[in-house]
Amino acid sequence: MSGGTVGRMHALEPATYRSPQQVQLFGDAAPRLPFPVYLIEHDDGLVLFDGGLDSTAAGGPSAVYGEMAERIDIRFTVEQRLDRQLGRLGFTVDDVQTVIASHLHFDHAGAFKEFPHARTILGSGELEYARAPELFARGWFRPEDFDDRHCIRWDVIDTDVDVFGDGAVTALYLPGHTPGSLAAMVRLPGGTMILGADVVHARGALETEAAYQGDVDTLTARASIRRLKTIAADARAEIWVCHDPDDWARYGAGAME
Repeated sequence: MSGGTVGRMHALEPATYRSPQQVQLFGDAAPRLPFPVYLIEHDDGLVLFDGGLDSTAAGGPSAVYGEMAERIDIRFTVEQRLDRQLGRLGFTVDDVQTVIASHLHFDHAGAFKEFPHARTILGSGELEYARAPELFARGWFRPEDFDDRHCIRWDVIDTDVDVFGDGAVTALYLPGHTPGSLAAMVRLPGGTMILGADVVHARGALETEAAYQGDVDTLTARASIRRLKTIAADARAEIWVCHDPDDWARYGAGAME
């Protein structure tokens, strides 16, 4: 692996939700949690890490996500649509050449169908599980997001992959939360950041290496958390816990260089 870097990385303004469990505990003080999406600028093309919610849900999430949108209090404005945010950065959907799909839960996979022209990197076993999930996990997958009619160009991996061959962006294969869970290591001019996606859901769980209640394989999930931490230590990288509101306060939306 050579020492390439990306030009910059944009944390797009996320749609948000609230955990019903936290609402029970904290009421209106319960934090709003982000549905993260990132855009990475590389000399050889744009990379999108995750796809967030379905763009057709903007302005009215209940029309697309039904009762669940009300239950978890989704807020998703028209201005948070992916195409609108790309446009404000001077890009279009067609400019994205690579998509890294951390996994196929509805809150990460909603916009993948907008990129049939792109290479979409997906972890091994993810698509098969998403199409026939266990009962406890069915609510997290939305078949519309990965239907064959969208002609998404899946590039299935079962190991870490250097996206451009220069070490600037690496898709990290870290299964456990789902069978094909991925993270991404991004080398910026000012330092290295690992986008943890759902390998770990909260900063506290990163410290304790605690599995999440929705993980399909808790032993593998905990092993992936440990591996994530080892990769970060070896690369002297920071880990962005992508659903953690404190991490969003720490790193902030906008461009990182």
